[in-house]
Amino acid sequence: MTSIIILKFFHYLSLFLAGGLGVGNAVLFKAHQKAEMAPAPPVQKTMMTLARLGLVAIAVLWITGIPLTYQIYGSFALGWAFHLKLWGATALLGAIAFLNIHLSIQAKHRNPPDPKIMKIVPPIARVSLAIVLFGVAIFTTSV
Repeated sequence: MTSIIILKFFHYLSLFLAGGLGVGNAVLFKAHQKAEMAPAPPVQKTMMTLARLGLVAIAVLWITGIPLTYQIYGSFALGWAFHLKLWGATALLGAIAFLNIHLSIQAKHRNPPDPKIMKIVPPIARVSLAIVLFGVAIFTTSV
């Protein structure tokens, strides 16, 4: 029981961090986009730090989610809503990993983030997170 509580604590903490970091990064980019100026080097570093922390948070979600699933349910054969949640979580992990790779490459070349990529990644991350939350809401509701 104690291990489940510890895993859930870190799982939920990571969920909140991942969401907040993603929103923060999107807000920073949007503000610069509206001002029609590239982020200054310190802001670019901040955006990269937020993206890396977001990736760590998503990784912790997976690292805690897999043992939680086995300890609570004993299997991953939990129905379509659970698999929808996993699909959304996988898409979110992919989007955040891609963003981290992009920001690292751009930083190495001392270029600002590509506006096209920065315009596409946040909506993908938001939709993926919505899919995760929708899947969780259905999966955890007993009627």
